[in-house]
Amino acid sequence: MVRLFIYLFNLDVHKLLTAAEIYRAAKKHFNMHSKPCPGCKTKGHLSSHGEYGHHLVDYYGGGVRDGSVEIDRVYCKSCKDTYSVLPDLFVPNTSYSILFIMLVLRAVMLRKKGECVETVCKRYRVAVSTYYRWKKRYRTYKSLCLGALGKYLYEEDPHLKEPINIFSTDFLYGFYQRFGFSFLEHSKAAESGGP
Repeated sequence: MVRLFIYLFNLDVHKLLTAAEIYRAAKKHFNMHSKPCPGCKTKGHLSSHGEYGHHLVDYYGGGVRDGSVEIDRVYCKSCKDTYSVLPDLFVPNTSYSILFIMLVLRAVMLRKKGECVETVCKRYRVAVSTYYRWKKRYRTYKSLCLGALGKYLYEEDPHLKEPINIFSTDFLYGFYQRFGFSFLEHSKAAESGGP
């Protein structure tokens, strides 16, 4: 897959309401001819190869919304492979964006006294087991970046306090460059203790 890193485009994500809007704005800045192929690493060999619909669960207007976006595909003339063009805010192989996942994590962390995890998960239409998987993955991946400090900083994490801010720093880009997979993407290597 070809990744679009939103912070590289200097988008004002605070003015965009949904993950789909952020994706569409980032797509306008994407220049496939300047990107290297993710497979063979050559530049100048990518061309448009259609698109496909992607289901997306989002949260805006005070509620969970189901929607879809058209994901572009590119073809590499050199290695003859096709790749999806996904922004960093989409977690590969899921219908949830990083922003949505972080909103759920934040909502559970800041829930009212006496409110249970199940109630918050129901509000966001997420299974409790999914929440705990996200929480474990979030802590694991943050620990990869921060080492032993990561597990202690979960409660004070600036990305959980204001999830949208994760797109105004190079955190997601740096994570991908360092580990070779996207933040919160399922990775057996990371979840077994290291890349």
